[in-house]
Amino acid sequence: MYVTRPLSQLLKFPESLTAPPEGPNSGYLVIQDEESETYSCFGYWKNRTLKKLPFPQNKELTVRYVKSTGASVHVCLDPVFLIPVLNQPLSSNRYYAIVPHGKRKGEEDKTTCCFCRCVKDSKPKPLDPANIYQQFHILPCRGFCSCRGTFFATSTAPDGFPPCFLRREGWSIYTKTPKHFKLELTAQGLDSKLRACFPDSDLSQSSVVGKWYCPFLFVKEGTLKDQMTKSMYYEVTLEQRWEQIFTCQKKNNNDHDSVVVDTLMEKEEVFVGGIKALSTEKDGIVWFASNGGGMDVGLRMEVVERMKWEQERGGWVGGKERKVKISKEFKGNGDWGVFGCYVLVERFNLKRMDGSLVMCYDFKHFDVMKSKWE
Repeated sequence: MYVTRPLSQLLKFPESLTAPPEGPNSGYLVIQDEESETYSCFGYWKNRTLKKLPFPQNKELTVRYVKSTGASVHVCLDPVFLIPVLNQPLSSNRYYAIVPHGKRKGEEDKTTCCFCRCVKDSKPKPLDPANIYQQFHILPCRGFCSCRGTFFATSTAPDGFPPCFLRREGWSIYTKTPKHFKLELTAQGLDSKLRACFPDSDLSQSSVVGKWYCPFLFVKEGTLKDQMTKSMYYEVTLEQRWEQIFTCQKKNNNDHDSVVVDTLMEKEEVFVGGIKALSTEKDGIVWFASNGGGMDVGLRMEVVERMKWEQERGGWVGGKERKVKISKEFKGNGDWGVFGCYVLVERFNLKRMDGSLVMCYDFKHFDVMKSKWE
């Protein structure tokens, strides 16, 4: 899962580029904000050329390469999204390359061709974040004749190659505001102080204590083409709420002034389309399918592991057992008619860019319980 950082601050304080992401399976998305944009022609013309790394993720990028052959000039334009590699500081300049249009739409994965000293672009393959052949290192050109703002790419793998349009030396890059998504600087990860406060006494209210973005590469729903059109990124929020797990009424004045809660509860639950879902794991993806049929949603293991890590550092107890037995006595003051027992639930909501809900992932914190006597 990714948090956002403004490009203006990264350029102003370049030492911040070396900061590692917080926690496992996390990264940074760079947002080109208004302060980082430059203008020419006395402020009338916005410059869309990027002169420095890192590259922003809230823009669709176009790689421009000019090739001169005698008197003729050939200009190559290749649109691309560049997403920083997981678990790397921005200073590493390592990216996943995503082609948004045409036949090569999807992740890029390139290899050498056999029996000759040339490079052949292989067909795109499903993303594997740990596959170094799908990670590319972008560098500025440093030669004496190199122009400022020109770049080239190498593969992270020693024997790998980037796609053709990236491996050519001397390309420049331009920005374009995408129409189908908008990233905000509000995705700052977990708010630890707010999380520690818990929801207030109004048991019907919930509070958001964290926000991230998740690139579509880590979410599986529908077709790849539909995902890139409808939700290039997904919004992930963490919210807290109180959930009632037990209630009873006082039958008469002779009843005891204490209540014993004795029940068996699931530690985690997933809901797809508002219906409880079952999970299965295959090829590094956890698939969630609702009992009543309908849409299946897949999350890469990196996302699920990150969610559980976030929960465990907040006190949630994982393990192989999916259910836990709750046995606890609550004492009242004698003047009560209805008793309710509540447990703290932290829920990850996964939403598309249009705000529609994809799935919910609930984690019950049985070490944080609350009683209500009425």
